[in-house]
Amino acid sequence: MEPEESHAMTTLSTERLTLRPFKETDFAIFRRLHSDPGMTAKMHRGALDAGEARELFAGYRKAFTTDKFGMRAVCWRESGEMIGECGLWWRETAGGYTVRYMLSRNWWGKGLTGEAAHATVSDAFGALNLDTLYAVAMNDNAHSVRALLSLGMTKIEENHRDIAGFGRYRLLRATFRQTPG
Repeated sequence: MEPEESHAMTTLSTERLTLRPFKETDFAIFRRLHSDPGMTAKMHRGALDAGEARELFAGYRKAFTTDKFGMRAVCWRESGEMIGECGLWWRETAGGYTVRYMLSRNWWGKGLTGEAAHATVSDAFGALNLDTLYAVAMNDNAHSVRALLSLGMTKIEENHRDIAGFGRYRLLRATFRQTPG
């Protein structure tokens, strides 16, 4: 099913987070996240250089402007500080809209990835009226795999794009766990 044409809820809120469209002023933090080898070590593509980060950032912003949904800056509600990203990104090679997320290392281990991902998926299956979502993760990225499984995703491919240990996951609206867990 295609997303509904007018999705007015561009900002999502959870108990501890605000997920909002990226602003140009977010780029410095975005670049730091995507260029940090420690942050990207468990990603199949690795760290991005400045040009690659700029291109991805521009793509996120353009998609949101066009579609009124997509990747969002994840901000700590209490301070407004941008701590990462989470949202939906179209990936033809993955099968459709994919759930993506990345949080700064100092925010790991607090359940925030799952909180942001759950809000994103709830929006996708609710207001956007999507039926199926996908995600990809390296098998050795236990944190990411755990977040996907907690949403109710199931692994449908072991070596996606012929990359050893690069799993592809799928989530159907009918099997989505409305309560995080």
